[in-house]
Amino acid sequence: MNHVTLTGTVFQPESRVAKSGMAVLTFHLSYYQGKGKDGKAAYGSIDVTAFDRLARAWDGQLHDKDKVIVTGHITLDKWEKDGKKYYKHRLIADDIGQELNLFANSNPGGQYIPDEEVPF
Repeated sequence: MNHVTLTGTVFQPESRVAKSGMAVLTFHLSYYQGKGKDGKAAYGSIDVTAFDRLARAWDGQLHDKDKVIVTGHITLDKWEKDGKKYYKHRLIADDIGQELNLFANSNPGGQYIPDEEVPF
């Protein structure tokens, strides 16, 4: 089964309407991958595409650096340019939600630990 849930940061959200009249929302989702061998935080990104009602619902609502949760499935885009083949994974969104950080402005008796410092 191809079903994933990712949390991350939105970059370059763009809404448009396809020739067919279907709404399309695209953005880059940056996510934390853990620490690299050098001990520094490592990040990845994936392109996200939402269609139709989901795209219309989020039209104008997403901005750079918004934190979101996206569920959907991974597809592989393939194309050829100048005789060379290219491949890129894309997340087709089934649902998008705002990420809630219940402890962002509080200190529940302990030290705040940033997400990238949590060992699991």
